[in-house]
Amino acid sequence: MRMKRFALMFAVVAGFLALWSAPALAHNSLVESAPAKDARLAAAPAEVRLRFLSNLDKNASLKVTDATGASAIGAVTVSGKFMSAPFTGTAPGTYTVTYGLTSSDGHVVNSSYTFGVDAPPSPTTAPVVLPEETPTVTGLAAPPLEKKSMSWFPYIGGAAVAGLAVGGLLAFLKRRRLSR
Repeated sequence: MRMKRFALMFAVVAGFLALWSAPALAHNSLVESAPAKDARLAAAPAEVRLRFLSNLDKNASLKVTDATGASAIGAVTVSGKFMSAPFTGTAPGTYTVTYGLTSSDGHVVNSSYTFGVDAPPSPTTAPVVLPEETPTVTGLAAPPLEKKSMSWFPYIGGAAVAGLAVGGLLAFLKRRRLSR
């Protein structure tokens, strides 16, 4: 009987821990940025582009400022996991990228990083392209990005089932030992 209680307590604790850790797994975070954090560029980029772990909502924000605090980007575009804006900085120096977003669990993420430009922008600077992105042609509408949200429920369910299976196995082995 004591083994059954232990198995039941183990299953309850495992389930609780799996459910308790779920909100932390839902936080969105920056996966890739162009220009990268602390990068020193020989020429100004055509745009600032960020890619996140999960899809962004339309309330996500992006600011890029120069050393004086003046804005250095145009209109911000949010699409799927990407947030971008054309870079309009005109002077060499350090620029600060600041972004804010709300994760699917309601957790607010605010962060920033800097990059430097050693030369003024040139009119032939090509746009920055991150991997996993389909290039778009100016003037044509890009196809909508597929919305793939990362769901943690299968992992939580799997952990709960595994906890119950281990608890059941322990109870079975204990019962078998007692019947000998």
